Amino acid sequence: MNQYKYEEKSLLGGWRIEVRKGIKHLGNIGKNPSSGAFQYYEGPNNTLNYSFENPDLDALKKRIENK
Repeated sequence: MNQYKYEEKSLLGGWRIEVRKGIKHLGNIGKNPSSGAFQYYEGPNNTLNYSFENPDLDALKKRIENK
């Protein structure tokens, strides 16, 4: 069974967490600079439109996995 994996990445433009299921890159989690909440961007290249936002990272991960 494919498990969800969360890989933290440091980039020149900031920080993100890659969301993967098996080898498939599903999207990214970033941090809202204004509110500090975590945002999930569905799709490996999506950096503009987030799908979910939550101040609790673990709660956001559960929502992604139950989608």
